[in-house]
Amino acid sequence: MNKGIAMDSVKKVFENHGVKYLSPSSINRFAKNPAKWLVNIAGYRDSTYAPPFTYGNAIEKGITAAVMDGLSIDDSVKAALDVYEETHAKIIDKNYTNYNWATCAKKHVRVKPVLEHIIPQYEKLGKPIACQKWVEHTFDDFDFPIRGILDLEYEDTVRDLKTASQKPKANNDYNRQLTFYALATNKVPYIDYVYTLTKSCDLITFNVPNIEQHIVAIERIMWKMHNTLAVSEDIKEVCRATNLEPDVSNSNWWDWWGVNEKVGATELFLS
Repeated sequence: MNKGIAMDSVKKVFENHGVKYLSPSSINRFAKNPAKWLVNIAGYRDSTYAPPFTYGNAIEKGITAAVMDGLSIDDSVKAALDVYEETHAKIIDKNYTNYNWATCAKKHVRVKPVLEHIIPQYEKLGKPIACQKWVEHTFDDFDFPIRGILDLEYEDTVRDLKTASQKPKANNDYNRQLTFYALATNKVPYIDYVYTLTKSCDLITFNVPNIEQHIVAIERIMWKMHNTLAVSEDIKEVCRATNLEPDVSNSNWWDWWGVNEKVGATELFLS
């Protein structure tokens, strides 16, 4: 796959655009919306502070406090709520006007009952050997690293924690993420969804089928990312040459962009 290209030139193409490494999220972003990935590379990004992010951070903190630090469930809940409130304070300080305060309040009251139900399930797995650990993988024929942070590492498995308010389904985004964890650790990867409804919650776990298929897909996407950026060292020239102009008439497509990203898309593609 593009083996005639010198490996040092692969690295140089990305570094010319300020990209120090790839990640599962950047690979998935390119696969889903390459124009948005280019806009992000150019420096146009929006806050990730949304109620699901705030809630997810709190749930993750509560679980790791219990299984990694050995805190009681009550103390783990307190640690989770402290994280929730710290994030909330940052949002207030930065005055994010598009933040959904009502949803935030609803999710805040769910932290305690959800952790009381979920933590015992993780305690059965034993103590992890690491949490929030940076891992990396580099393919033999693509000398540029993929890096990411795994949530929980055990002797034979790794687990990524996510929260969901709708019943989750396996998809290629998460299959690629799990494949990366398998490559980086040589362990069996799982994604655990803390699936939360108004008055109940559950833990739903996925692993990855056909891992070799997803390895091929990851390499193919990485080469497409490289070839896109290789057009020019000027990101605006890259955007103009790609025929990836955002379809502003498609609200389902355009509404997925943040305020700063829309500004970037307009300047890079539409002006």
